Amino acid sequence: MKNSINPHYNPEELNLEQLTFEAGYCYEFDTLCFWATETGQIYSAQDSGCSCPTPFENYEEIDQKSVLQLLERVGSLEQAENIFDEWNVTYDGSSKKLNDVEKHNLTFWIKEHLKY
Repeated sequence: MKNSINPHYNPEELNLEQLTFEAGYCYEFDTLCFWATETGQIYSAQDSGCSCPTPFENYEEIDQKSVLQLLERVGSLEQAENIFDEWNVTYDGSSKKLNDVEKHNLTFWIKEHLKY
């Protein structure tokens, strides 16, 4: 039987290209990822927790099709930016985790990879 593949750590094994945003905390992870398929579809997921679990372990599957069924399909640049904006707010809502340059990187990446 094939081993499960973690899309965060091994996107190339699933024929996916990945863009990752991480908010650095001591002994914690808070990660937002976008993946592009070879056909121009975009998917997203976020994961956070203490350092005990493996990030995105709940998204591990044996092939691309199975992994994509677990992810959120992103159909537009606006949707991708909204996902980023919602993730980018700190827990108490008082500030942003990352600066606006990161959002610009997302916008550029989505425009380059999304095929309508």
